[in-house]
Parts: sequence; C-alpha cells; structure tokens
Amino acid sequence: MKTQGSEIPLKAYLYLLLGVFCIAWSAIFVKMADAPALTSGFYRYFFCFLGLLPIWLFKGIKIPDGKTSLLIIIAGFLFVADMSLWNLSILRTSASVSTLLANNASVFVGLGTLIFFKQKLPKIYWIGLSVAMVGVFLVAGKDILQNSSVGFGHLMAISAAIFYAGYMLITQRIRGKVDTVNFMAWSLLACLFFSLLTCWQQDLEMIHFNQKTWIAFVGSGIICHLAGWLCINYALGFIPAAIVSPTLLIQPVLTSVISFFLLREVLRTEQIIGGMIVLFGIYLVNKKS
Repeated sequence: MKTQGSEIPLKAYLYLLLGVFCIAWSAIFVKMADAPALTSGFYRYFFCFLGLLPIWLFKGIKIPDGKTSLLIIIAGFLFVADMSLWNLSILRTSASVSTLLANNASVFVGLGTLIFFKQKLPKIYWIGLSVAMVGVFLVAGKDILQNSSVGFGHLMAISAAIFYAGYMLITQRIRGKVDTVNFMAWSLLACLFFSLLTCWQQDLEMIHFNQKTWIAFVGSGIICHLAGWLCINYALGFIPAAIVSPTLLIQPVLTSVISFFLLREVLRTEQIIGGMIVLFGIYLVNKKS
C-alpha cells in the first residue's frame, strides 16, 4: 500500500494504464456483438464472475453482515441499471460519444455527496460542473434537438452516468468493510440476478449467437470487467485517487481511437470540441480531492 512520502512504483502506473486500456474496449465489444444490449450486459457479468471465481476461492469467501449485504445488492441493482442504459445507448449512438457522456459519473458523484451526505463542495467543483455541462450540450445537443433516436441514446448514456454515480457512492460507504475480491464477487452475483431477471422479463435471446458475438461476450467480461478493474484496483493501492480519477479520462479518448479504426466511427467537429471541454470539466471536478 502507498505510504506518505513513499515512491510510487512504476509497476503501479503500468497496471493503471493497462486497466484503462482494457475498459476502453467496453463499448467496442457491445457494438461488435450481434445481440440485444441487455444480453451483452448479462454475459459481461457472467464471464467476469467465471474468471473471478478461482481468485475468490483462493482469497477466501467471506460473507458480509446483513446491512452490508443489502447495500451490495442495491449497488448491484444500480450497476445493472447503469450498464443496461449504457449498452442500449451504444447501439443508438456511437461508441465514443456514449462512452464520453457516461464518463460524467464523477460529476454526479459530487452532487450526490452534496444532497445525501451534506458535504460542502469547493468552488472548483462548480466550475468543473459548468464546463462539463457546456461540453455535453455541444456533444449531444444537436442530436437531441434534431435526431430523436440518436438523441435518446445520448440521454440514456447521461442517465447511465447518474446510476453509476449512485453505485460509486454506495461502494464508497461499504468498501472499508469488504475486501476488493469479495465485494466484486458478491456484487457480481447481484448483477447476474437482476440482469437475468431483466432479460427473462424482456424475453431476450440468450443462447443462439454467432462466434464473433461469443468472443465479444468473453472479451467484455474477462478483458474489460475483470482484468480492467482488477488492474485499476491494484493501482489504487499505490497511487492516490486524485491521480487515478483524471487518468481514467483517457478511456473515452482510447475508445474514440479504437472505434475509428475498427468501427469506422467519425465524430463531428463540434463533438470533438465538446468532448475536449467535457474532459476538462471532469478533470476540474476531480481536482477537488
């Protein structure tokens, strides 16, 4: 673990960058899968859990107390809502724009701490919030006003960020009581339950897919969810969150580059400018810590 005055090992930065690179593929795999968006979400949790299970058994299964278990279940529900809305938005708009808008979660986390925890927010947060909202309008405003289908996809991505902020706020409250692996495993079980229930209620296809789709499912679960977040959680043991949070802003940039080469997605000029403004606004929000 990091200690005050200690030098951060190079390995921690390499793990952080590897983690960001892994999660940058999230929207790409959803686009590649020839499957309903909610089904893609279910298999992301499923294959991640299969990959995590040996690690969980090795580390030791620990059953949290009743209150913590309830909060983990709520966190799982919020994460499924976030991922479902985000996956649906990806199929309506571009992978890069959807990822960019969903990265506004840290902005909503700040608002959540103000509303629910009565935590006073510094002036830099409000400046960052204002800057980010200007950028969001530039990225999504034209489509929301002129293209109802794509615009609705943008709104889904923004809504996903709100649910993910709720997930992060709950996670922040209980992570001191549960270690990383156990929290991840128990929350994945909650995610699997809510996701399967949603797919069953919607009567979605769950089995008959082509090889490319199954590869996308496995990649999403193992590369993005398991490897990505294990690397980032490892880095957080050495690198301050104040450095990690802004570094995660590389994700939508990497997603845009990957989607340009693999999916031939091109951003409009105002979306590129707006995206840069959004990232700068989120950076300012994260400077509060």
